[in-house]
Amino acid sequence: MKTLQLVEAAGGGVGRHVIDLSEGLLARGHEVHLVYSPLRCDQVFTDDLARLGGHRGVCAYPLRMERRPCPNDLLAMQSLRRYVKLRGRFDLIHCHSTKAGLIGRLGLLGTATVRLYTPGGFFTMDPHGSALSKRGAAVMEAALSRLSDGVITVSQREYMHAREIGIARSKLAVIPHGVVLNGPSEPSRERAVLRRRLGMLDDEVCIGFVGRLVPVKSPRTILESFAAVRNRVRTTAKLIVVGDGPLAQSLRRLANDLGVGANVTWLGEGDAKCLMKAFDVLALTSDSEAGPLVVLEAMARGLPIVATRVGGISETVQHGVNGFIAPVRGVQEIATALETLVSNPALRQQMGQASLTLSRNFSVDRMVDQTVALYEQVISGRPVVAPSQDLKAAATR
Repeated sequence: MKTLQLVEAAGGGVGRHVIDLSEGLLARGHEVHLVYSPLRCDQVFTDDLARLGGHRGVCAYPLRMERRPCPNDLLAMQSLRRYVKLRGRFDLIHCHSTKAGLIGRLGLLGTATVRLYTPGGFFTMDPHGSALSKRGAAVMEAALSRLSDGVITVSQREYMHAREIGIARSKLAVIPHGVVLNGPSEPSRERAVLRRRLGMLDDEVCIGFVGRLVPVKSPRTILESFAAVRNRVRTTAKLIVVGDGPLAQSLRRLANDLGVGANVTWLGEGDAKCLMKAFDVLALTSDSEAGPLVVLEAMARGLPIVATRVGGISETVQHGVNGFIAPVRGVQEIATALETLVSNPALRQQMGQASLTLSRNFSVDRMVDQTVALYEQVISGRPVVAPSQDLKAAATR
């Protein structure tokens, strides 16, 4: 099978998902052309792309795609059409992220190319968008879905939202993200070395936050919750923030104003998978998510999770089993959950083990196999099968 993976948001969870999928396709003997925008790729994606380049059957090509709608979109569409014409017939093009979905589906209009789309979180799910812009985006998504052979959502909640904005059931499939499981265990000395490098003592509890420092990730919420925890517990707790963005400077000032500046470590953009071995808890305080990959990565590393009730969180985090789910912007509820975990090492271990067990339902192999099955289905002209009402059953097929 010869596929083209098109991605504009080549960083964060979307970038990692595309790399994992591409690697899985290559391992199964398929040809992969990875066309990405260099404007929004982070260092992790760049490093992974270099590693991917060592595989046979892969071709990477940078294509400038702006995040916002602009006249350059027409140039991007023309460049994509030229690339497809030059490289010969593709069995399928898979568009990842909103802008890639626009460029890929409109740019190849009139061709015989089969087109799939994974939004990676619809813009219409973002509570920070204006009502007018979200109405326009909903109309656009519904219209473009008619030009698609299938739309892949990563959680049951995202699937339901797709139906709400007018995407037909016959176009939709649910394929949750996947993570690498059963990797080599990390010796305790590696954890100790990393924690010392991060300025942490052995008896300090590390709360990790991973995400872009933008409003939708609500990093202000984790700072306010962490400040409340620091006032309630005797155990010394530290907060490590992995990520960068336009709110970085204002968040540093807020941490100082809250009196926790000395207990927050700002690591900037980095590979969170490597840094998680230093964490004791992962906190996700987003206002909106589809199905955050970072939560699955933390679960696969045996971490308890504290997360807000957004997107597909309840499909991966079981409240009271492998973590706690709190309301969006629920500073006191998040602080209470963190306080419980910071003060109770036995509970952290118990919930971490539960995370590890639950993560086995979400392997990369399962995700790739389900995606390949969908590819074969749409290429053969068969309709997309409606998703199971029970996402856990879908995840373990």
